[in-house]
Amino acid sequence: MIFQYDGTPQGLLTAVFDGYPYRKNIRFERGFTPSFLPDLVQVQSNPAKSQRVLKYLKDRFPDFLRNEFKWAILADRPEIENDLALTIYLLIDDGKDILYSDRPPARAIVKNAKTVSSEVHSYKGLLRFRELENGALYGPIRPKGNILYPLGLHFENRLPRETFMIHDLGRGTGLIYQDGRLSFVEVDSLEETYSEVEETYRDLWRGFTRAISIQDRENKKLQRSNMPKRYWEFLTEMQDMI
Repeated sequence: MIFQYDGTPQGLLTAVFDGYPYRKNIRFERGFTPSFLPDLVQVQSNPAKSQRVLKYLKDRFPDFLRNEFKWAILADRPEIENDLALTIYLLIDDGKDILYSDRPPARAIVKNAKTVSSEVHSYKGLLRFRELENGALYGPIRPKGNILYPLGLHFENRLPRETFMIHDLGRGTGLIYQDGRLSFVEVDSLEETYSEVEETYRDLWRGFTRAISIQDRENKKLQRSNMPKRYWEFLTEMQDMI
């Protein structure tokens, strides 16, 4: 059986609910495609059904919901949501130890959850905000995962009195924090105009980085291992090394 849904987390959980009787032979696909195949089911999001699945996971597998589910769903990979749905069925049938097994869906979920969680942790320390002309802060990133929201929550707590936008250039989306609220926006292109003191801040940061580095002990291989080069694009202190 093929269950298609609208691409939202609520739609996926609704499809998980409806697909339970067919869980031994089922596949989940994002988006609806015209078809007259008898084994294809197109599922519309149903809040009541999705909440029942969430409540079940919260009651029976709270650690999975807080960890693997929370992070893996942000991996933004074609197969991840199918693996997530199948892992939920494995949990129902076999219990939480399935997460430590070699079953392909569960193994994929655990791996992707760790990858996304690690990326969020890295960007909490490596995101560099720049001050715009209007005083707002602008932070461009190019992450692998769809991680704007957890980053927004982190910086909302760190910078509660600021106005800022985190811009995911790869997906053309932004998350704005203003007046105590987070909101998503589509950002196809953006021409940033920086404040007069922004370049001074950047020069000071580059100077500080040079001052604390020990040139004779420089190890570029180790540096790339600790901080992969894909993070360097927007790091002020690394611009001379790109």
